[in-house]
Amino acid sequence: MTRKSIKILIVDDEESIRDGCQQILTRKGYQVETTGHALQGLEMALRNIYDVILLDVRMPEMDGLQMLKKLKSENNITAKIIIITGFGSIALAVEAMRQGAFNFLSKPYSAGELREAVEEALAQDEEQTVVKDLSVLIGISDYMKDLKESIKRIALTDSTILITGESGTGKELVARTIHRLSKRKDKTFIPVDCSSLVENLMESELFGHVKGAFSGATESREGRFQMADRGTLFLDEISNISLNVQAKLLRVLQEQEVPKVGKSSPEKIDVRLIAATNKDIRAEIDSGKFREDLFYRISVIPLNIIPLREHKSDILPIAQHYLDIFTARYASKVRCLSEEAKKSLISYRWPGNIRELKNTIERLCVLCDHEVVNLSDILYYGQTDEAKAPVVDSSSGRMTLIDVEKEHIEKALRHFHFRINKTAKFLGIDRKTLRIKMRNYGIKFEQ
Repeated sequence: MTRKSIKILIVDDEESIRDGCQQILTRKGYQVETTGHALQGLEMALRNIYDVILLDVRMPEMDGLQMLKKLKSENNITAKIIIITGFGSIALAVEAMRQGAFNFLSKPYSAGELREAVEEALAQDEEQTVVKDLSVLIGISDYMKDLKESIKRIALTDSTILITGESGTGKELVARTIHRLSKRKDKTFIPVDCSSLVENLMESELFGHVKGAFSGATESREGRFQMADRGTLFLDEISNISLNVQAKLLRVLQEQEVPKVGKSSPEKIDVRLIAATNKDIRAEIDSGKFREDLFYRISVIPLNIIPLREHKSDILPIAQHYLDIFTARYASKVRCLSEEAKKSLISYRWPGNIRELKNTIERLCVLCDHEVVNLSDILYYGQTDEAKAPVVDSSSGRMTLIDVEKEHIEKALRHFHFRINKTAKFLGIDRKTLRIKMRNYGIKFEQ
């Protein structure tokens, strides 16, 4: 939050106090509005657009404590309220704090005391914002605590970051969190999946082009760098960028200038770059697929996201997080996981990491028709011999993966009323594979 975007309201019937406070705070760069009338101040405060409200206790029309009660207890206004009293009454200050005031100032107070009180209120507000932004990173492990601390420190800088980690570990979520905690948070975050960019249009997509620059360029267009100007550009799977574009990207980062295709002079830009990859960049450099000088340029701050199997204590909190989301979204009957289901989730290796866990929980919320999730309700996709989780139903004895898959397919078919296209799409397989599995398992169509 920049100082220019911070709004402060002063409600005090003494004109000299109002004017003095306004001058002090305006010089600090804050937007300040004032009024000497309590009822008008109440009306202004109820708009809930202010970050801090300075409120005098003794005023005609309405007592400051009465206004405080209306703002906090009755309307839950989010602004931090600092009570101003000319009587220095400790009892009055205590009562104000009990009713929701953040702090109090006793007249006469110095300019330094006023600035300090406002800055303390804003600092706590900023800390609450940080906690809220970091709360999207679910987990209780020491690793997650360390990751959040690293993100808080990294976000304060403008350095280029390289996030590495397996597919599905949440690299883009981490990048977005860094942006939200940075000084650029009020500007744009532009994500680019480099693996989806067409080779011959990659340069134009990143840097933009002018009309007529190449066949099909019927109008001028900004690239992703221009779109992210003064904000953050996130290049996911950066190792997929061609060597030719890598060379131009290196120059962009060095010069902070973008070479628009078809334009002779480059454009100045101010972009914070965050790159990510699930590949071993060192191996890509050794094989000649990635420039070493670019690697050093983008990895000023390296941040490695470890796979889910290496911080298993976070599996159940993440599973519960998505269980809450999808039970509400699909009006699911599911309420909780059985102990056997929890043990299975923890013991599985999660090759697809958090993305796979999310998809697994979503599937069972759609298909499970009872409150307690059992082992037979869980199906892991993409299993390898070393990734298999124990699938044993404690109530009926041993259950094979074939049994689980058959039951899962039957549930999906019934849910989608045996519509092959929708069922196959939901299961992540093609129609032909679904029909083969149905034939092999002896699953027949139901009308």
